[in-house]
Amino acid sequence: MRILTALLALVLVSSTTLPLAAQHPHPRLVVLIVVDQMRGDYIDANRHRWTKGLARLVDDGAWFQQADYPFANTVTCAGHASISTGALPSVHGMVNNTWWDRDFGRVVACADDAGALALSYGRPVSASGQSAHRLMVPTLADELRAQLGPDSRVAAFSLKARSVATLGGQHPDVATWIADEGAWVTSTAYGGQVPELARYLAAHPVESELWTTWNRAMPKAAYTDEERALGHQGEGEPAFPHSIRTWDEWEASPLSDAYLGRMALGVVGSMNFGEPGHTDMLAISFSALDLVGHSYGPDSHEVQDVLFMLDQTIGELLTGLDALVGRDNYVVALSSDHGVSQTPEHARAHGVDAARIPPRAIPDAAQSAISGLLGKGRWVNRLMNGDLYLEDGVLARLRSTPDGIERLRSALLAVPGVERVLTRDELTPAAGDYDPTIRPLINSYVPSRSGDVMIVFRPHWLVGTTNGANHGTSYGYDTRVPIILAGAGIKSGAHTRRVTPLDIAPTLAHLAGITLPHAQGQVLIDALLR
Repeated sequence: MRILTALLALVLVSSTTLPLAAQHPHPRLVVLIVVDQMRGDYIDANRHRWTKGLARLVDDGAWFQQADYPFANTVTCAGHASISTGALPSVHGMVNNTWWDRDFGRVVACADDAGALALSYGRPVSASGQSAHRLMVPTLADELRAQLGPDSRVAAFSLKARSVATLGGQHPDVATWIADEGAWVTSTAYGGQVPELARYLAAHPVESELWTTWNRAMPKAAYTDEERALGHQGEGEPAFPHSIRTWDEWEASPLSDAYLGRMALGVVGSMNFGEPGHTDMLAISFSALDLVGHSYGPDSHEVQDVLFMLDQTIGELLTGLDALVGRDNYVVALSSDHGVSQTPEHARAHGVDAARIPPRAIPDAAQSAISGLLGKGRWVNRLMNGDLYLEDGVLARLRSTPDGIERLRSALLAVPGVERVLTRDELTPAAGDYDPTIRPLINSYVPSRSGDVMIVFRPHWLVGTTNGANHGTSYGYDTRVPIILAGAGIKSGAHTRRVTPLDIAPTLAHLAGITLPHAQGQVLIDALLR
């Protein structure tokens, strides 16, 4: 008995002398960072310039170098939702940024919410409300609140409403993005305005950064002669405006990332996120890289500059969180929603088969083929990414017409740049088993939201006549993104096994001591300390 009492006393004494992190193994704060349009190869191409936050994450974290999205529509809404839920678009429902709503007969954006109103923190806006109500499964943020109770709080920040909605879930405590009018907004779907955010925005108006001289405000990355040769126009300095005069110019510059990081840190700091005894969540989606990458392409000086400054922005964020929460008390996951193609012009100049497809080429070819089968009429609705929507009942009529589907397929395959054409009937699990190239289409498919015909374009061929790059395919340049985990519960190291961004939410959930009911990803156990 005396021995048992002594052992019990020893256990009690030992438990009181353990570090706080050992007594409470779950992190106080989960930080989810999404860098919009960050290709997986950007780390190797740019890490020699980094000395701050991105360098710290790569050097001290668990870096998964072979992470790919396993679905076709690699766009912002689908990618963010897969990161936050651990599920495929076929399960979480965010199949695209926009789709044709057959019930209402109109195009809807993934975060549109007709039952909500926009609440502006500044000038009046005409924007409608936004929310996550179209998500079909809960997010990591939702499950933190549901399983750990209301003491666990969530804050989500981005320039884009769809990024905030998909990361923050249904009931974040803070959710803000920028409306078209150039004002920070939230939505009545998330309750009223947050006083801490209102105070921050009043004290740090973005307008104070407009008319900022670019060369004075932001240092440039140092380029080698070889890197200069890969620039947007082949030579010269980056083409950012010398002064920031409009909201659009500000958003498409590293200044917006820097502001977003400071705002997120200031707001969660004033709200005391990361206090002992529970787990909070901070989600930030940095959008500047996407805006710049679309305009200039992945090998441009502009992309290099954004990443150079993002390293410093994330460094300031992590240093602030070290002071606020304690370096060993929070965990960080960084990834991206998708990659991006080369511009067809750049690719073709380097001997790659690439070109632009006129926007009307696909719908016009389909309309002509169906008219030859069914007579005059409006048979084609629209093309959205690779989803071709026909008018109601047309696909059924083609099925009952001899060779109807095959004649439509042949007409579409005759359009230069089209690789494959499949109808929704062909996207069955069995088809994906015997033809793995169909699997990404199946993983992006939701019957009530997806098209009637799926178009697979040839690599490096883009729909559209304007300059710039794009994404949205199942090719590696669009699917390959980085995954880096660092902080509480994570051991450093580089990993080359194949993983997906769907693994992020289950891993963070495991660290927080909760479960995700619909996650299809796996816990990245080789990144964990235990």
